[in-house]
Amino acid sequence: MRQFAYRVSYCDHSQLVALEAFVRSLPRVAAAEPFVQPAWPGPRPAETRFAAVLGALIRTRGFGIRELPFMGLSLSTLHGMVWRWDSSPHRRQQLSAVAGPLGWTLPDLFAVADEPYSEELRPMLHCHHLGRVFAAAVPLTTAQLIETAEEADRLSVREDHGVWQPVSQGFAEECPDFP
Repeated sequence: MRQFAYRVSYCDHSQLVALEAFVRSLPRVAAAEPFVQPAWPGPRPAETRFAAVLGALIRTRGFGIRELPFMGLSLSTLHGMVWRWDSSPHRRQQLSAVAGPLGWTLPDLFAVADEPYSEELRPMLHCHHLGRVFAAAVPLTTAQLIETAEEADRLSVREDHGVWQPVSQGFAEECPDFP
């Protein structure tokens, strides 16, 4: 999942549109084994309503905290977000960072978090188009995820450096949904 998320996050908007169409064109294969719910993404259960919602959104995408693409947030911040969503001057930036990989628009995620939204806010690295690909890929088999990651590399012309690197491109500033 980590490799898949990393490689897909190198696609720009037009490439994400093509990749989402590719994912949706793949045959849906009946699962050979029963679905196993991914582990809770944090080290302890959620203590607040929004933390529980955020953790569930991450789980339904098949991710844990470490599998999410780089979003400019530390692991401790992400773990804290799915444990206890307290008042903080950084909440708006945190929401702006996680909305894209989850496939949510900023206004929608801010509404669920009961946080005031402003039109001036922008995603930090990734907009919701990245998360649309992740959401479309949820029912894929491992072989199909590998095939999709290879297609992402082909589309983005990303050079494989042989090791995982924590920083992806992020094309939020080019998002067609923002003026």
